[in-house]
Formats: sequence, structure tokens, C-alpha cells
Amino acid sequence: MRGVRGRRPVPTRPARRWRWVLAAVLLLLVVFWLWPAEPVPALVPPPEPPPAPVVTKPVVKKPAPKKPVPKPPAPASVPISSQRALLRKAVEARAPDLRACSLPPGAPATLGTKIRVSKSGATQGVTLSPAQPLPRELAECLRQRILQWEFSDVGLSSDVEIFVNFALGK
Repeated sequence: MRGVRGRRPVPTRPARRWRWVLAAVLLLLVVFWLWPAEPVPALVPPPEPPPAPVVTKPVVKKPAPKKPVPKPPAPASVPISSQRALLRKAVEARAPDLRACSLPPGAPATLGTKIRVSKSGATQGVTLSPAQPLPRELAECLRQRILQWEFSDVGLSSDVEIFVNFALGK
């Protein structure tokens, strides 16, 4: 019989069964490996100790503070115009002090000056306004002399600013 081929023999069932057993074992290993572990219980912090007892000192009543003696009323404020007049007289009395600054040739004959004086009598600021430019040494000497003036004897009731013209050449 030619041309007739016989069928191959079909493997027996036990040969296919080992594949199923192997697949089942692998499946069990994967399930075992992916199975969640037992949850770890959260650590509970120990209870806080009770607060320490508060020790208080006995309350001692202090005597009531004495009321301060009221200050005498301030004298009526002097008008600014009269304060400026008093300050102008005091500046005129101190003006000869400026003769200590040497005058270079060609210095202006007069010098306009704005002087700020605090309530306490200290000279706070000096602004020189010459008609012609002043030599630097002369300007610094005049400014330093005027800043040293002190007017506490005038008795100012507020800060005052005055403008004064000084005759330099006389």
C-alpha cells in the first residue's frame, strides 16, 4: 500500500498532563509572591505624662501707685515773630565771632545766611547764600563758627529758622 501513510501516534495523556501541573505550580508561586503581607500594626506613641503641677506664689496686693503731681501749665507760647526778634538780637551779639575767619581778597561784602535753631537752643543747621561764590575755606570757617553757637539763654518755645545778612568786611 503505497501512498497511504499512517497516522502518527497521538501522545498519551500523561505527557500533556505535566504541562498543566507545571502551569498550576507557577500560578501558585506567582500568587504566593504577590499575596499581600500581614499589615504591620501602627506604632502607638506612649501616652504623654501628666503636666507638672503648677506652683503659684501667693498673691500680694501692692499699694496703689500714687498719682503723679500735675505739671504746672506751660507758659503761653510766645509768637514766632517775637521769638525771631529775640533770636536775631542774640545772633547780632555773637556776630563778632565771625571776624576770626580770614577774608581773602575779592570776598563779598555781605553774606545771607539761614540759621535753624532747635527749641533747646542748639544750632541745627546753617545755609550760606552768598551773592558771589565764597572761597571754600571761608565758607567752612563761617559754617563751623555758626554751628558752635548755642542759644539756650533765649528761651525758645519751638524750633525757629531765621534769615540774617552778615557784613563780612567790617
